[in-house]
Amino acid sequence: MSDMRDVYEIMTYLLVIIFSSIIMVVWLKRKSKKKKQG
Repeated sequence: MSDMRDVYEIMTYLLVIIFSSIIMVVWLKRKSKKKKQG
């Protein structure tokens, strides 16, 4: 049971990292677009 719990923790941790990285990429792209317009 504890092993399954560890797997779940690792999975959620990875999901958070992937999600945050995607948001960062989108945010950077938006920022660069705004800079080009300026």
